[in-house]
Amino acid sequence: MNLNKQTCAKQACDCCRVRRVKCDGKGPCSSCLQHNLDCTYLQPFRKRGPKSIRSRSLRRIAEVQMTCENKSVMAGPVTSKKVPKKLIDQCLRLYHDNLYVIWPLLSYEDLHKLLEEEYDDCYVYWFLVALSAATLSDLQTEIESEERITFTGKQLSSICISSCQQFDDLEGSNVFNIMTYYCLHRSFAQASNTKTSYRLCCEAIGLVTMAGLHREETYEPLSFCEQQLRRKLYYLILMTERYYAVYLHCATSLDATISPPQPEFVTDPRLSLDSFLEMIRVFTVPGKCFFDALASDSTSVFCTEDSLKKIWTELHKASLNIEPWSYGYVDISFSRHWIRILAWKLVYQMKGTKFSSNVNNGLIPVEIARDMLEDAFLTPENLYDVHGPGIPMKTLEIATALVDIVGQYDRNMKFEAWNIMHDVSKFVFSLKHYDNGMIQRFSTKCQRALITLPISKTLQVNENSKNDEADIIS
Repeated sequence: MNLNKQTCAKQACDCCRVRRVKCDGKGPCSSCLQHNLDCTYLQPFRKRGPKSIRSRSLRRIAEVQMTCENKSVMAGPVTSKKVPKKLIDQCLRLYHDNLYVIWPLLSYEDLHKLLEEEYDDCYVYWFLVALSAATLSDLQTEIESEERITFTGKQLSSICISSCQQFDDLEGSNVFNIMTYYCLHRSFAQASNTKTSYRLCCEAIGLVTMAGLHREETYEPLSFCEQQLRRKLYYLILMTERYYAVYLHCATSLDATISPPQPEFVTDPRLSLDSFLEMIRVFTVPGKCFFDALASDSTSVFCTEDSLKKIWTELHKASLNIEPWSYGYVDISFSRHWIRILAWKLVYQMKGTKFSSNVNNGLIPVEIARDMLEDAFLTPENLYDVHGPGIPMKTLEIATALVDIVGQYDRNMKFEAWNIMHDVSKFVFSLKHYDNGMIQRFSTKCQRALITLPISKTLQVNENSKNDEADIIS
């Protein structure tokens, strides 16, 4: 008889002892193989018991194995299979090719190095899985492993969160934790889960504060590369918070007191920061008080008529350095239209001002809508969904402003306004919407304004009616 096997047979493995089930003493035993557990013999013998496996038992198994093997938490998850390196690498390539220009965290070269050298560091692993999840969610695609198992962004998000909750609740404020929360936020935002995505964004904001990234002096001792990464991350989270301030009515905590990342010389246009730096400008021209006023539905004393005119003037044109109708251009153009219409709404609420009494300023929503339609007419449809709820929500904001004002025009202007309204409505309903409540409120407004929906008219841009140079704020 094999003495080693006899010895193992007298001593149940750690997993079977924790679960109190019969162990066949093999290495690995059949029970561990069936439940995909790491079969070890590290604890003294315990009596057998019930055969049911519980979540509490799974946690206890992990604790026993990690304690007895004298491993730190940094060794990573051991009770479940990790996402294969090759699958993560495929996601990282997709991110590099399509999404880096929008949220430029790390280049593929840097990400691949992390994957190869620090895959067993749980914080790095969680970030790479979260980034993979966000990439698949944003691109609305899925990926297949070598074992022919298909993964979606939602599945990778669940794997990441489950692993984090079991071994660490991400209380630390290192940069990988912050990036993990940001990427998970993007994944859930694309899945139409607004509450969860906002909560994850708040976690990232809290970690940013804990790490002191809201103070410029925090960056001074860091290398250029480390500064660049943290500055990019800071402004990604700042822009996200300002977006939620408008639609969830939450006051902002981050301000543009931190210097933005520096431009980088690159030969690959997919690694250019031009689009990202322009996006930062679009979101920081208005200032923190602008978004706080929108969050509270009031005209803040700091949002003066002059400051709102400045927003219109500075955001009237997009940067000429951005490649037309790329992922970056689409994000910038719709954000620019969106912020201009929000500025118009704020200043229009200022009763008794010269601006609100000037009839020409009622033409602003039409002017913005023309700009938006021109961009929409020339933009490939597949680019819209990459930005999740962003473009549909921003488009609805412009369409709603048109409905609010369309009945106030004189006879000559009313016909043009209704034509624009027609085309904007058609575009609005051609997009995938993430907030059914907002689209329902828009539909109700349209019905009250005697606009029949859905619109079936073909989307067209009237080039003759567009006035590029006119600044209609007086």
